[in-house]
Amino acid sequence: MSLSINDARVFSNALKKVRKEKHLTQAACAELLDYSLSFQKDLERCRCSPSIENFYHICRTLDISADDCIFHINCDETNATYQALLRLLPLCDERSLDILLTTANALVRTQIPMDSPDAARKQA
Repeated sequence: MSLSINDARVFSNALKKVRKEKHLTQAACAELLDYSLSFQKDLERCRCSPSIENFYHICRTLDISADDCIFHINCDETNATYQALLRLLPLCDERSLDILLTTANALVRTQIPMDSPDAARKQA
């Protein structure tokens, strides 16, 4: 089973990002994963996608969330609360989703930017 082209791109970007965060060269990462350097390069260049076994091995070895390798998520959206909400959304019925959407819209509209004078008064 191979990843779709979009999923393969997200995976290759996540792999490259984590490798660089861990200050690993492609060769060092390939050695850590027990892969050939050419396979490592192909993964990062989106020329191939890993098998499910290799996907699992990469996630476990590099301590990457499988979600981060499949879903394109901004850095600010990878916190635990956000992830918990994402996992709960599919369990909601249409009415509950409407309530959540209305509540989220109301919360966003009432947020005060932290650099505004009102924010300073609220913190005092």
